[in-house]
Amino acid sequence: MRAITFFNHAGGAAKTSTALNVGYTLGAAGYRVLLIDADPQANLTRWLGAEVPDGESAKLDTLYAAVLGPAEELRLPEPVRVHGLDLVRSCLDLAEVEPLLPGQVMGQMRLRTAVRHLAAEYDFVLIDPPPSLGQLSTLAVLAADDLVVPVPAGNKGLEGLTGVTRMVATFRQVAVPSLRIALMVPTRVGNTNLSRESVEALREAGIAPVSTPLTERPSVYPNSQLQGLPIALYDPRNPAVAEVQAVTRELLEVLGEVPHAQTRP
Repeated sequence: MRAITFFNHAGGAAKTSTALNVGYTLGAAGYRVLLIDADPQANLTRWLGAEVPDGESAKLDTLYAAVLGPAEELRLPEPVRVHGLDLVRSCLDLAEVEPLLPGQVMGQMRLRTAVRHLAAEYDFVLIDPPPSLGQLSTLAVLAADDLVVPVPAGNKGLEGLTGVTRMVATFRQVAVPSLRIALMVPTRVGNTNLSRESVEALREAGIAPVSTPLTERPSVYPNSQLQGLPIALYDPRNPAVAEVQAVTRELLEVLGEVPHAQTRP
């Protein structure tokens, strides 16, 4: 099992859509995939058309109990099944983790422990944290074996990499020496000189391998979100699907996995 967190502390990086659609592509290829929504905004949960937990369920059916419960019971809740994937949902109550986690023994490592209990059940666990440098993002990063960093085209995306690389270096030094950025994914790439230059600058930075760019598509991504579907189900012939398949193949290659035949266009 490989735990992969899609991380960028800046908003608007297409982090959730990348995690969701790469996850669906892995699942369609025959891998056993668990998605964990670690963002109180629950964008991943909603995008997949799943019900957002409410009331008592808000704490029982999210990662809340797994990271704030008794240390001997660090287990993730039973996931829901959506579009061939397993999903641990999120909700607004998850925001309570931010002030409460520092009071827990080994609090920031608790999600890592809970995820490792699933080693026999999944090939990939993909985690979508909030766009921040807070406790929930820390949980998600420390739970990972590898990070995928979506980087939106433009100066803002490149400037935000400083915070990402600094955070990763700190956590590698103090907690998880093997943690690495496995792949940078250029997102929201347009047909402009600025987009092309920012992708090239990302490659030249040499921080990590850079994937096939994901093009800015103002119809397919928002519309698939409204329908609660991965893009491959919403519009199978859209060029965005082939781009995500390429990113998924490249991620598998970086991880040393052999892609299943179904992931090839």
